[in-house]
Amino acid sequence: MSWFQDLAGKAENILTKIDQNAATVLQTKPTSGDVEGAPLLEVSVMTNEVSSQQVTTKPRIVAKSSLLNKKLPKGIMRSASIASYEKSQELEAETQSLKSEKQNVSGASSRRSSLNSKKEGTVIDMSELVAKNSTYTEREPNYTIEKELAAMKIVLAEVKAERDELKSELDTAISQQLSNGETESKLLELEVLCQNLSEEKNVFAGKLLNIEEANSKYVKSISELESTIAKHIQCEQELNGKLETAKLETENALAELQQYRVRAHATLQLKEKTIEQLKEQMNGDRADSSISTNDMKFSNAEQILHIELEQTRQEKANLLEEINNLNERMKQREIQWLNNEEKLRVTVHGLEQNVQRLQQQVSFETDKFKLLEDDFKTKQKELVSAREELIKQRTSFTLRIHEKESENNKLRNKIHTRPVSPLNDHEDRLASLTQSLVQKQTALETVTAERNALRIQLEKLENQYRNTASQVRQQRAVYLNSNVTDDAKSQVPNFMLETPFDNNVARRMKRAYSSLDSIGIRLGVFLRRYPLIRILVIVYVAVLHLWVMFVLLSSTPT
Repeated sequence: MSWFQDLAGKAENILTKIDQNAATVLQTKPTSGDVEGAPLLEVSVMTNEVSSQQVTTKPRIVAKSSLLNKKLPKGIMRSASIASYEKSQELEAETQSLKSEKQNVSGASSRRSSLNSKKEGTVIDMSELVAKNSTYTEREPNYTIEKELAAMKIVLAEVKAERDELKSELDTAISQQLSNGETESKLLELEVLCQNLSEEKNVFAGKLLNIEEANSKYVKSISELESTIAKHIQCEQELNGKLETAKLETENALAELQQYRVRAHATLQLKEKTIEQLKEQMNGDRADSSISTNDMKFSNAEQILHIELEQTRQEKANLLEEINNLNERMKQREIQWLNNEEKLRVTVHGLEQNVQRLQQQVSFETDKFKLLEDDFKTKQKELVSAREELIKQRTSFTLRIHEKESENNKLRNKIHTRPVSPLNDHEDRLASLTQSLVQKQTALETVTAERNALRIQLEKLENQYRNTASQVRQQRAVYLNSNVTDDAKSQVPNFMLETPFDNNVARRMKRAYSSLDSIGIRLGVFLRRYPLIRILVIVYVAVLHLWVMFVLLSSTPT
């Protein structure tokens, strides 16, 4: 950007110096007359032949062009050097043509004016100016000054045109550079986005690895829990088997006990029957006390029976104790079995809850994993699309850069291959300037015609507006006169209008009346616009009247 600014600064410096030179020429020779007022079409200072001495350049301009060549790049250095070279050639050609035309003024001027009139159609014949004055010596300095001023004017116009061209080229170059800068900034932003996406990809990959590790840990814990559950189930099955065997044993013991009870009861009944029979026999034999031996035998048998009865009673007590012990053991086994069942139920319930919780965690982690996979896929797609867009933009930018470079090369080749003859350039530029001036004049004429038409339309519209306004006022006056209530009262009577025959007191009285009238009108308009305020005022007046009536009626005179 710095070399663009240097170029613009140098061009502005050259233009300011040329303007200063023109101003000094105008100030040193004031007898030249008003040249600025004359249009550009009235100048006919052209030379058909240029000697070899006319193409010499001034050292000051060459030095400036060399400085510009040192600071600027190749393409712009060439264009600037060619432009400065052409400017110097034009200046020297003009000065030499002014010197050479002092000798043959009449013939050359008539010939040039005829040629220029054929080419442009707007050039004045200089022979008419020669015929007006009697002596050439009297008008020669004015003529030379006019020619110099015209030449300077042409040079200034050309320099301004070149300045505009340079400014346009500079603007295009700056816009191109800005567009390139914008594309570079976009590329940088896209690269930053790619980097961010790659970083996010790495972060998601790390998270995915962590999730996989956690998932593997959860799977291991689930397998361990399943193994523990299987062990507990096996233990439960073993305990159930032991419990069933214990139940069978207790059932067998109960059956044996019942059988033993039945047997003992049967033996006891038999023994009791035998004892009763023996008692009956003893009672029957006591009546017959003849035999003593039988008594002895009976006493012995009774003792034996008493002993057997005591033994059976002891056996019965022992059996009852054994039965009670077996019942207590059975109750203890039942309590243990119930406790084991409750413990197994609690452990199974806890294991089921753990399994459900782990299943929920696994499902949650799987959902997270799926979401992360979806995000990862979307980020991958976005990254691929961003890369494709980057590649497309790079290709398009490279193509544009190549096109711009080719256009620049073409322009440089055109600049290099352009002919250096200043006369043809002057003629072409004069022709283009005259054409542009004619176009501007035609455009100005059309604009003036349109302006006149618009003025006429505006006058017609103003007349229509005045007529309609007067009609509206008349209608409003009729409407105001037809109103009997407020508008008629708001009108100022004729005797209250100011007249030049009134004295100061009457004028002041009338002005006070008019001001009070205007205040009343404004107050009425205000109350009409805002009905709420009107209602409040009415309510206030009514309340005030009621209060006054109440005070007057309630108060008693002293």
